Amino acid sequence: MKPVPLVRWLRSDQTEQVDNPQLAIAMTISRSKTEKRHRSLLQKAVRRGNVDLVLTASALLESLGSKDRNWYRIRTGIITFEECWPLGTELIFNKKFHSKVAALIRIARSVKARDATGLGYLAYAYSQGDTSVLDDTADDKAVRLVANAIQRPDDFWQWIAWQKTSTRQKILIDNAIRFKKTGLPHDKAVIQAAAYLAATGDLPQIKEGQPSGSKFPYWVAFDHHTIEGRRALRDIARDLHISLPQLEWTFFYFEGALTNGEIPSKWWDRYCHWHFQKIDLPADEAHLLWKPAKVQVVEALAQESRQLQNELYRWKLSNQERVESLKRQVQLYIDHVDEIQRDQRDLF
Repeated sequence: MKPVPLVRWLRSDQTEQVDNPQLAIAMTISRSKTEKRHRSLLQKAVRRGNVDLVLTASALLESLGSKDRNWYRIRTGIITFEECWPLGTELIFNKKFHSKVAALIRIARSVKARDATGLGYLAYAYSQGDTSVLDDTADDKAVRLVANAIQRPDDFWQWIAWQKTSTRQKILIDNAIRFKKTGLPHDKAVIQAAAYLAATGDLPQIKEGQPSGSKFPYWVAFDHHTIEGRRALRDIARDLHISLPQLEWTFFYFEGALTNGEIPSKWWDRYCHWHFQKIDLPADEAHLLWKPAKVQVVEALAQESRQLQNELYRWKLSNQERVESLKRQVQLYIDHVDEIQRDQRDLF
């Protein structure tokens, strides 16, 4: 079956009229909204360990063109260090798209380890002048060091290179260096935090996570990074007379950040504790805010959720051969990843 472009499911007037300037602008906006929704969906699926959804969303993003394939390569590195930083040892890609998908599949199947994210976010806040991230413990030294790395990255990476490390630690650091200039400032901070953790301590062993349930809540893709999510959260915060930052954070904490298992991560816990304090919401009372708000959020995003699910389902039906081919390529790559990595390291 011939692959069907995603735009067919989004617009009825098709692409014959793109010479119309107003239509071209509308299609650009529609594509931008589509990318944001599917990019958000991809990371939520990785966190929750939904391998089938990761494969379908990846195949769809690949079909959108070179811009999205390049985004995918960069985002794979960032997601790895964010969601399971010890798997930064396995970020060895070739030029094929499926090699990046394989990295995300390994993360999806694994328990998550988010110390690099916690430390990176705290350090980034400190680098912006927020001293409330400090708690007068010995661990403040790490926050200050990574914050300093944000301000003086060249000195930091030179210092990292001087540290005595094991083979696995060096592999992770080398991969962090490859991605050190990618993403937004807080993404770079997470990558620096991962390198710091690798250089100053042992890499935790990562085990397989819990199998994903068959039913995925598509509404979680519409967080405050999407147009639809921002609108819904703003309206609900107003109607329920609650703080918008509190609603956005509880959405993320209870749903957006939900995983299929995670190892103890002191830096992630410390970051979450700090963020609760920052928005003036006691952590042990957060569920009291989120429980009634969740009902409203699910209802407000019901139409968008159904549309996204149906859109993805119809696209998959029309592109089954593409999805199955990607699935086979990914599994073959994973089955031979040790051999591939050895060859790659010899090459570099």
